[in-house]
Amino acid sequence: MSFIRERTIETGNYIEIDIIPRTAAAEIAVKKSRKRKKEVCRPAQQNSNDRNSRRHLLWLFQGNFKKGDIYLTHTYKPKFKPLSIEQSKKDMENYLEKLRYQVKKEELPPIKYIYITEFSIDEETGNIKNIHHHMVIKNTLPMAILDDSWSRGRGKKKESLGIVQMSLIKSGDEGIVALANYFTKQSRWKKGKRRWSASRNLNRPFLTKDDHDRDYSKRKVETLALSNDGGEEFFRRKYKNYRITHIECKYYELTGWHIYLRAWRDSGDDEGGNN
Repeated sequence: MSFIRERTIETGNYIEIDIIPRTAAAEIAVKKSRKRKKEVCRPAQQNSNDRNSRRHLLWLFQGNFKKGDIYLTHTYKPKFKPLSIEQSKKDMENYLEKLRYQVKKEELPPIKYIYITEFSIDEETGNIKNIHHHMVIKNTLPMAILDDSWSRGRGKKKESLGIVQMSLIKSGDEGIVALANYFTKQSRWKKGKRRWSASRNLNRPFLTKDDHDRDYSKRKVETLALSNDGGEEFFRRKYKNYRITHIECKYYELTGWHIYLRAWRDSGDDEGGNN
């Protein structure tokens, strides 16, 4: 016996909805762990080559950042280039500690960020090379502080670690969705590796249980999937408080039609999460 399940991931103002066929046997296997709302577990491995890690990272982006937040790239001067991932991590920890000090000093909200370290491996020596960091951070601190804090030493001995490139996140194709896809694009990692880290105060993705299974039948899902608009008119009525930005219908020989939606709660923001 099979039925249609509506599975919703919610983080901040962002939701993803999967409308998928399920079998009774599969549902019994997970029934004991089903709750009305539960946090999606953070992947044990934060290596962005891992599919689950990439999807979790995508949820964090879309549920926490929006137009006007800041995208940064931190590079190194040749003499400061780290020889290990551990050293590069220490550089970022020191950087973030300086930012935390500044927001506390100015009585500003705590920093919220995601950063990812990108590097490649020299095939001849086995050493890391081309290491740098990409970061997205809530627009809390002035850009001058974000730039000045990427440094080592104090007073007259203070010296910049390298160049910090900064830009404001824009809406539309250049918005947070495009940036999240840039961070998680798998094809860019074949010759290198990426590791990511995020602040603990981000909105976390939740898997929500609802009572909408009865809204769908196998025939209903097939009709929506094969319609000219992929069910867009139906879903806009159903989720009237959300702005649907993506609908994807896929057919699998073993299970049938699956429908996947992305949407943002109407809140006056172009894209992204709460502050």
